Amino acid sequence: MKIRNHVLILFFSSSILSLSSYSQTTVKELVADGILKAKLGDYKAAMASFDQAIALDSMEIEPYYNRGITRSELKDYKGAIKDFSKVIYIQPSYPEPYFNRALAKDYLKDYSGAIDDYNKAINQKGDYVEAYLNRGLAKFDLEDYKEAANDFTRALQFRPNYPTALYNRGLARFNMNDYENSIADFNEAIKYDTVSPEYFSSRGAAKAAAGYFEDAILDFSVTIKLLPSDLNPYMNRALAHLYLKEYQAASDDYSKVIEIDSYNADAYLKRGVVHQYMEDIPGACEDWKKADELGSEKARTYVDKYCSP
Repeated sequence: MKIRNHVLILFFSSSILSLSSYSQTTVKELVADGILKAKLGDYKAAMASFDQAIALDSMEIEPYYNRGITRSELKDYKGAIKDFSKVIYIQPSYPEPYFNRALAKDYLKDYSGAIDDYNKAINQKGDYVEAYLNRGLAKFDLEDYKEAANDFTRALQFRPNYPTALYNRGLARFNMNDYENSIADFNEAIKYDTVSPEYFSSRGAAKAAAGYFEDAILDFSVTIKLLPSDLNPYMNRALAHLYLKEYQAASDDYSKVIEIDSYNADAYLKRGVVHQYMEDIPGACEDWKKADELGSEKARTYVDKYCSP
């Protein structure tokens, strides 16, 4: 089950600085042209416009900044970092270049470097909600769940009805085994966003971990309705059914996974376990042998132990 999502905010700005001279006006026009092309998805042409603007004035921050944004869209994160660093060198007082440089570092999995830049963005703008949120996500990646939760709380202080912050704080609390507060956060997130399947799926996981299996099944069922192609809620719902000794329902969910993905060794393995609980050893062995064929080492153990040659 997907338990985490990044919200990455990128800013296009065509009016960071006031431009007055003829050459500066030309730079401004090139930047505006580049922004328009980028918004239309023509990133190559956008880059060309920003390059021309930089050739006219290498100390103007707008073309570097927007070229950095475009490079991020092209997944050239190292290039984006260079552009944002140039903006910061010329004008260190804006929070957005620090924030966007942090995002690029996030993508490169330089979470400590990203946190350092989020700190700088927050120093420039104390109510920078997205910076608190993304700093929390970086701390989450470093498995510092307590501090991640603290950052999501800071984001919520400035934007109380922010479902993404509530959801991610719920995930952090889930990873701290604080299931009751995790469920409370997911409840609030769902109150403001009723169509995100991962919210229901994660709440279902928290409810299952807390022992509320019937409620967990309801959440996994909603997840399936919202995203029927995702196999994880079927697997999680099957496990909840298994804890409730609802063996046929568990078997049906594993069968649904196999119907969607006939090469899913884990589904065969676990359906075999369900058959074992139902005292259907021939059915269990059939599933375990299939899981073994698909590479499951655990299935091989079951075959050796329970299934005659």
